[in-house]
Amino acid sequence: LISIDPSLSARLLKIANSSFYNFSSQIDSLGRAVNIIGTEDLFNLALATSTPSTFSKLNNNDNIDIGTYWRHSVMTGLIGRSLTKECSLRRSESLFLAGLFHNLGQLVVLEQLPELFIKIEELKNATDAPWKIEKDVLGYTYGAVSAELLKCWKMPLNIIELVQTQHDPVLSSDPLSAALLHIASRTASQLEYNKLFGFDFNETIYPAAWAVTRLSEENLNSAVESAELNCHAMLTAMTGKQMQAA
Repeated sequence: LISIDPSLSARLLKIANSSFYNFSSQIDSLGRAVNIIGTEDLFNLALATSTPSTFSKLNNNDNIDIGTYWRHSVMTGLIGRSLTKECSLRRSESLFLAGLFHNLGQLVVLEQLPELFIKIEELKNATDAPWKIEKDVLGYTYGAVSAELLKCWKMPLNIIELVQTQHDPVLSSDPLSAALLHIASRTASQLEYNKLFGFDFNETIYPAAWAVTRLSEENLNSAVESAELNCHAMLTAMTGKQMQAA
């Protein structure tokens, strides 16, 4: 299916040859990409690069800056992926996908419940956590909606659970991976959204997340730097547009 979609094939090869993988030689065919990256990871990457088109009707919606949304999602995924390497974890692509998909519920709510979406946006402020505002208005968080969507998409259970527990990683059966996503999401949110309404996302990182990961500030800064280097290429491959990473 991938091979018969020229645009998808081009996007995948572009990512395969980017610093996201940093292979020493050129990947010039999907067959070679499958051999080196693996069928499952390539399939998941195909899904990831196709996700923006699923919500393309929101591209010109005045109630959301879709570029900011995708930057935040990609940065979360890239920071999470880099942090797995700091912790010597395998399956770093799972963290990338969980980060990329962790807040898809925001787009679902905008599509299905635009009035409540607007209300949440109007209530955002410097003192109340956005996910608590979501819970107050909707009765659930965007993260919970994201997890339900991923279930419908039949995504791997470990990715669904990471998304489900992003705000409370101690509830996960994989507390290390959950803590990495938690830290990645809060860090990306601080970079992207703190300047918009003043909320300090860094202050809401669970101390237990730092304890289980044993990450240092230097580790996190290195992951952010790596993510910023890769963000532009990933955004361009996903959306087909030249987008700025910051």
